[in-house]
Amino acid sequence: MSSNPRIFILSGPSGAGKTTLLNILLRKKNIQKKFVRAISFTTRKKRPGEKEGRDYFFISKKEFLALKKQNFFLESQRVFDNYYGTPKYFYEEAKNEGKNLILCIDVKGGMYLKSKYKLDRIIALFITAPSELALRKRLKGRIEDDETIQKRVALSSKEMEFAKHYDGIIINEDLKKASAALEKIVRQNLNN
Repeated sequence: MSSNPRIFILSGPSGAGKTTLLNILLRKKNIQKKFVRAISFTTRKKRPGEKEGRDYFFISKKEFLALKKQNFFLESQRVFDNYYGTPKYFYEEAKNEGKNLILCIDVKGGMYLKSKYKLDRIIALFITAPSELALRKRLKGRIEDDETIQKRVALSSKEMEFAKHYDGIIINEDLKKASAALEKIVRQNLNN
């Protein structure tokens, strides 16, 4: 394997199922051992069921901006009133261990990384729900308030415009089929 890890990016609208698909993929031991999974830092509030260090690292806006100033993040974005960022150390860990890096980030972060790193090192996959109605239903299931749901659905329309810049699109209508599609693409593009 080359010294620079291949970066797999899962992006798409909030509620599309990116994290669920990633969790299913990384349950497969023969795939899991080939990856370092990046966990983002965020300033948003923790949702019920989320765990510190498993889902996100939850920090204050002040802490986030201080880290950003120190060039701590591989990429960072502001989504609504919250910040999200991927720490560089996950990339370094993948590099040192001879593994690939995989992360779930928003569309702007995905586009930023695609522009920053050599294209043959990046596999960017766009995950989306089959419809706006399905997306609303999923967001409601995450105990999102109506105002947040409206904002996220409006943002998803803008995010869909970026799908054409991704290496592949997976419509997450049926979890089993979407999971199989993701696994197939990942296997085809893995560094051994």
